[in-house]
Amino acid sequence: MTYILNIETSTKVCGVSLSKNGELLDAKESFEDNSHSANLAPFIDELLKKNSIEYSQLSAIAISKGPGSYTGLRIGTSTAKGLCFALDIPL
Repeated sequence: MTYILNIETSTKVCGVSLSKNGELLDAKESFEDNSHSANLAPFIDELLKKNSIEYSQLSAIAISKGPGSYTGLRIGTSTAKGLCFALDIPL
């Protein structure tokens, strides 16, 4: 089973989705301005818990590459890279 965590932080929307074998399982997003740094980690945690998925079950993490907010992209990229490093999975 392939679980991929998808992260979108390049726009005003802070969004996270979870896919299994290429099919969307669930998603969570916020349209609040400048809330990416506050919302991203809790969104990831909530999404995984809601779907009974452990971090260790993730096969990869995908992030949006822009164009968009430089700060938003840095938030998404640094979060994704940290998780990928800790879990030893591809970005």
